[in-house]
Amino acid sequence: MYKGLIRRCKIMIAASIIFIVFIGISMTVYPGGNLVDRSSVHYNFSLNYFSDLGQTFTHSGKQNTASDILFILAMGIAGLVLVYFSRIWRGMDIEVHERIILGFISKILLVVCGFCFIGMAFSPWNLYLENHILFFKTAMACMFGWTLLISILQARNEKLKVQLVLNIIFLFLVGIYDYFLFTDNSFGTERNLEINAVSQKVIMLFFMLNIMFQSIGINQFLRRADFRRSGKKNFYI
Repeated sequence: MYKGLIRRCKIMIAASIIFIVFIGISMTVYPGGNLVDRSSVHYNFSLNYFSDLGQTFTHSGKQNTASDILFILAMGIAGLVLVYFSRIWRGMDIEVHERIILGFISKILLVVCGFCFIGMAFSPWNLYLENHILFFKTAMACMFGWTLLISILQARNEKLKVQLVLNIIFLFLVGIYDYFLFTDNSFGTERNLEINAVSQKVIMLFFMLNIMFQSIGINQFLRRADFRRSGKKNFYI
């Protein structure tokens, strides 16, 4: 089984890189326009929402085909791989099967998060605003839950200390973000636009970076661990 987990890590690393590259290119080809300055001719990091990249038409009325396609590919690929990667909780520790309920819940959360990524990709918010926001908020909640549970599963594994620290940092950031996301009604409006736009992108990019570094660390742990000599019942063999 551990070979399958290693394969999942490698695919997740590749998907994370593709996501970051495609989103970066999508920002460069975005034709411009935001809630404040509709005459803008480029993507503004502090005024454009992350989801503006997936609009069919920008706030200025320009067609957004290139950026939209890249956004769909980035979110769609990431979403599918997150679903595939959801079984990775089994690679946290050799004794992780003792907390199988936490692992199973973490798997469900990441599956839901992955499908929400796909939902955001195919529901541009200039056409399906309510659906898009629902997918986004659900994904944010699942990110928090998955990171929390994976941190608990990693806590007793000395070889995943770096991954645990990264998870705790991200958990803190996404926790603060989720609090304001679910208590502040200014999301998607001009009020607090800069804070909302920047924090949204930071969370999305940090999540994929964290997933990538989690995959790297878990991959190294699985490749170096000798499960057959552990003397304990496990499911890697």
